[in-house]
Amino acid sequence: ASIAFTAPSSNGGSTITGYTASCVSGTTTKTGTGTSSPITVSSLTNSTAYSCTVKATNSVGSSAASSAVSVTPTSTTASYATPANFETLVAKSYSGSPTLSSTVTNRGYYMISNAGTTSTTSSYATIGSTYSSTTGYTLASGSLASTSTYKDYLTKTMQLVTAGDGYFRIDSYLHPNNSIDWGGSLSSSTLKFVNNFGKTSATGNGFVTFAVSINATTKVATLQAKNRYTYATTSATVNGSTVYTGTYTKDSSFAGSGYYVNLASGAYALSATATSFYMYSTPLSLGMPSFMNPNGIAFVTNSAAPFLSKVTTDSVENTTTGIYSKVNSTYRSQVAAVGTNAATKAAATTMLAAIKAAVEANGEKLRYSTDVYTAYRDAALATKLVSDSIADGTPGQNLVPYVYFTNEYATSSTGVKTYHPFMVVVSYGNQASPNGLKDVPHPPGSSGSTYANATVTRYSNLENYIFMIPMKDYGQVTSVTTNVYPSGGTSTSVTKNLWYDMQSSLWTAVATPNVYTWADSADNGILIDGSVIFPTYNNGLVPSHLAGELSASGCHVGQGGGGPHCHADGYQSGQGLTLYNDADYVGKTHPPLLGFGYDGIALFGRYRTTTDSAMLGYNTLDSFGAHDHNAIGYHYHAHTVSSHVSTDAKGVTTTQDMYPLMKGAYIGSTNSIPFFRTGDSFTTNKYLGGTVK
Repeated sequence: ASIAFTAPSSNGGSTITGYTASCVSGTTTKTGTGTSSPITVSSLTNSTAYSCTVKATNSVGSSAASSAVSVTPTSTTASYATPANFETLVAKSYSGSPTLSSTVTNRGYYMISNAGTTSTTSSYATIGSTYSSTTGYTLASGSLASTSTYKDYLTKTMQLVTAGDGYFRIDSYLHPNNSIDWGGSLSSSTLKFVNNFGKTSATGNGFVTFAVSINATTKVATLQAKNRYTYATTSATVNGSTVYTGTYTKDSSFAGSGYYVNLASGAYALSATATSFYMYSTPLSLGMPSFMNPNGIAFVTNSAAPFLSKVTTDSVENTTTGIYSKVNSTYRSQVAAVGTNAATKAAATTMLAAIKAAVEANGEKLRYSTDVYTAYRDAALATKLVSDSIADGTPGQNLVPYVYFTNEYATSSTGVKTYHPFMVVVSYGNQASPNGLKDVPHPPGSSGSTYANATVTRYSNLENYIFMIPMKDYGQVTSVTTNVYPSGGTSTSVTKNLWYDMQSSLWTAVATPNVYTWADSADNGILIDGSVIFPTYNNGLVPSHLAGELSASGCHVGQGGGGPHCHADGYQSGQGLTLYNDADYVGKTHPPLLGFGYDGIALFGRYRTTTDSAMLGYNTLDSFGAHDHNAIGYHYHAHTVSSHVSTDAKGVTTTQDMYPLMKGAYIGSTNSIPFFRTGDSFTTNKYLGGTVK
């Protein structure tokens, strides 16, 4: 415990020579001494309440004890808790109140029921729980029990989207690659969900459009089929990746036009007889929050850009040619299995202990307790794709298949070893939850054309990332420009530094580099689910959310396609389905661990105003959005910057709140980190743990 006090001017007229802090619990007393405030009292028992006082001492003797303060110490490992992943979140209990609606709007989220009141016997249109790459998901009927979960609500939440014919396409919220289609003929017209926005081996997929008519008085709704559009993709090879372009063609043979959606015996089909339905607005907050689009940028109707497919899970996870085959025997036991596994965890724990011992024996130290790296590893490996929202992803797959630790060293000309331990993270670079890209108001547009004529990025695909997170404490910088990256980057030819990127004929003169602009022009960190972090500013020199280009979670896909990257913190108070949520603070002493910057500095969640005033380190962030307290080690926090003034390179000034994960510049010293942000492979970079040739 750190005991702070206000020193008296004297004690009995003689100069004070020291102080003694005493912490008492029952018959146990622990003390600490010092000559100034604060004084540390060590060897206390975690989770035990103590009453602590301070006495002053001079030549006369000791003073009376100060008034007492209470303290209950906790292990710092409690500060490294990670947020619940999406698979865990959707299984949590939830009970909401759907609101009966008399109208429906484009892109709105609704629950389609057969009853005019909500009860445990009401039926709702529900997407099935079994994924099939060929047959899609069933469209079933399900109820909401008194003990429902988030998933019960999410599977029953549909998005109505105005199609090209002016009628509504019906998409699943939980699995947004899927829209309602029919069975192929009126004799087998059972409705189902099929893939309409990704890579699929099925043929004949498509979607039906519906006219939704609601009686203003009774609020009874009928859903009448109007048209059907078939979905197909064409492929091409661009820069070594396969690019898929989706096309939608009106099905002239569709025989269901004019028929109604009918619910009978738990099955939905097209029929001449219409079932009376009721449209309920979902009680969940699933749309675009205003704080992520504060300027109210309008939703654009540009066509979606093609999506990529450049990696398969087999190419990464196959033990013959994948990661396992590339890692040498020292580290291979850590990657012997994908995801959560007892044997690989034991191997990682053993390696971490060996790394700590070797580094400390060499007179250096790790930046954090090994518990921090273990917490990140375990949480990342447990993250699986829940939502069918990645163009080439498979629900149920691991999003971070491997996390392992290496401890290679460099040898000086005199034979001195310098260890450079790394946490190596292999990631597919996507979120487990619906990524929200289809709801982004103004996504990045394809390059080479004006925005009005551009396609925009609404799809994501699997990435093949291998991140090196330095574990050794290389210290911190005090000036942003101390860090030079890539190594030797000191001119406008450098493309991995946002500030240098801005020095071109496209821009007017830019200001002195700062914490926002002296940043990577691409990713600068990794989150707990394997998604990547980008600086708060985009390449227009303004916070990305001002352009309405981010999803509700603060992420988007860039001009070149790929997986989502996150410029902003999407935390929402009262929401339970974001990267981290209110429940992740319960019983904790510190906001949750969210990820790492590539400089090795850990990233934690935000301190919620007032709510977290008793948490460790509250209200002490520096200009980098970071601090050091309670023996945790120097670390970043997601946070809010109120009324931030940003001026883009063309001189336009905007004042708005913004929500950084990492502001941009690295505070961790990076110049001594080998292979920092440079191209490398298992055969050229020994710190990855491969066999260097």
